[in-house]
Amino acid sequence: MLRLNLLPWRERQRQAALRRLRLSVVGSLVVALCGTLLLDQLARQRFERQWGQNNAWQAEIDALDARAALLEPIRKAQQAVNLEAQALTQLRAGQGHLMAFFTELERTLPEGIQLSSLKLNGNHLQISGVAASGALVAQLMRDLERASVMRALELKYLKSQPGGDTFLLVANLSPSWS
Repeated sequence: MLRLNLLPWRERQRQAALRRLRLSVVGSLVVALCGTLLLDQLARQRFERQWGQNNAWQAEIDALDARAALLEPIRKAQQAVNLEAQALTQLRAGQGHLMAFFTELERTLPEGIQLSSLKLNGNHLQISGVAASGALVAQLMRDLERASVMRALELKYLKSQPGGDTFLLVANLSPSWS
């Protein structure tokens, strides 16, 4: 029988398989390196795009902040005008009350009393004048209390003078009148 020596053939087969293995390992390392480099390049491009977009947004924000800074004095002026308009509205609304107060005061003022001054400080009112007698001052106080124009009406003094009795009345205006 014929004996064949397959040892050199097997050795060549084993060497070829080893070369293919080495080649596939080197090839997969090259492919992995190329993939890694490609992913790195894509990530860098994305980062650059995001950086540019953030810079553009920051520039827009800065421009809007500059415009808002220009509008701030206008807003303050508008608030001042609104406050003045409110004050004028309150004054205009108070005109009717003031006229009604003077009308009510005139209606309750008895004959023989002359008022010399009216001082209004907030809700605090001082009335001073000259009366022919103390009884007229008492009548004036009763009429003012009945008219519900004033609260806590108080006579501070009543002095007898040659021309008549001088008096000082102090009161708080009712909330509906102030």
